[in-house]
Amino acid sequence: MFRDDHVILWRTLVVVTCAVTAAAQKKAVPRIPLCPGLTVVTAVEQQLGDYESIKTIESMSPSEVRMKYSAEVPNSDLFDSGPAVKKVNLHRNMLTADLQSGSIYQQNFLDNSAETIPGATSIGTSAAVLSSLKTGGEVKLSISNSYAGLELSADRSKFPSYYHYLTAGTIKRVDGGSEKLAVLVNDQPVELPVIRAEGVFVGDKAEFVFLDDERNPLTLAFRLGIGGIKPLTADQLKICAAFAKSGKAMPAAAGVRCDKPAGADRDSLRVVKINCRCSSPEESPTSGNSGGPAGEMPGGVGTGAGSSIERALADTGKADIYSIYFSFNSDVIREESEPTLKEIGGVLLRHPEWHLRVGGHTDGIGGDQYNLDLSRRRATAVKDALVKRYGIDPNRLAAAGFGKSQPKDTNDTLEGRARNRSVELVRQ
Repeated sequence: MFRDDHVILWRTLVVVTCAVTAAAQKKAVPRIPLCPGLTVVTAVEQQLGDYESIKTIESMSPSEVRMKYSAEVPNSDLFDSGPAVKKVNLHRNMLTADLQSGSIYQQNFLDNSAETIPGATSIGTSAAVLSSLKTGGEVKLSISNSYAGLELSADRSKFPSYYHYLTAGTIKRVDGGSEKLAVLVNDQPVELPVIRAEGVFVGDKAEFVFLDDERNPLTLAFRLGIGGIKPLTADQLKICAAFAKSGKAMPAAAGVRCDKPAGADRDSLRVVKINCRCSSPEESPTSGNSGGPAGEMPGGVGTGAGSSIERALADTGKADIYSIYFSFNSDVIREESEPTLKEIGGVLLRHPEWHLRVGGHTDGIGGDQYNLDLSRRRATAVKDALVKRYGIDPNRLAAAGFGKSQPKDTNDTLEGRARNRSVELVRQ
């Protein structure tokens, strides 16, 4: 079971992507439309290192929105001799009516369970919940308390169903009315307006941060079970020290967070990037209109991250890419990277005179030599993909790895590490 892009007890960070130019940021906050092509990437923190899970809006109809959830999770089960990385691919269907008025937030993703959960949202909250927070200041909300191994029905009359695993509470707006949250929107830093709310769910303190847009009120951050991971005892610290000396990480199944000796929240999520490759300028199906100039994506919905890549290479000679995704601790490129690889290939075909250096960068977790080797292999994998899939002359591409030597942000936070993991294109 995966809890809105993370396994229970693992801290998470969402990444979403939509194209924005630096000049456009000064004019207006971009709209983040709910559309086919919207991709939400969550960097997940656990003791073996960070990994990324990906939510993609695949299709939309007047009645529902279909979303794919993908993760390649490091296997930390002491008793599982299977592969080092578990691949997870699930789908969730969100009903249009629930996006408008649902009061259940189903942040958990379960294998072999119903894909459609009437009354529930999954990628954010509903327009009605956001509206109530903005106008009344508080609203009732239910969140999932399901756990791994369950197979849940969407039939309330059957047991077990999703509805048997809900915790109800009331959340109240606590921001001052002008709060913003920094995210990377199509690889460009943008501050998005948010609504922050807090509440208690059967003794568990919680906090939610929603995008302030009733057409698509994404969950940009949450904290569940605030303070739920207790500080380690003296005996637990000794156990952690022994694992550290052996060069191994404490398995998550052991329930001891050696990476959080002072304690932490039980679950958390933080969106740091947003990627939109919308196939049309349609707004969310809940909006009832086709949008207006105040909220449009700069450059037009559907310009995609690729257009900013081409502009950056033309204007500055370099582009930082955050939408090429790799398997955990691997140079294997995940399938969700294909739109970006295709765009880069297209840019090179349109500019046959350009030669590019593909640079790989990692976060600060792990040793210098390991990260340097991993970054080199990832850069080479990107070069090979462009050559083999899009027919780019290999003599036009060079690959180089820089490991963790050129960080763009701090390695002390999940958000910072996510930004430090990137592919850089430089014109030669």
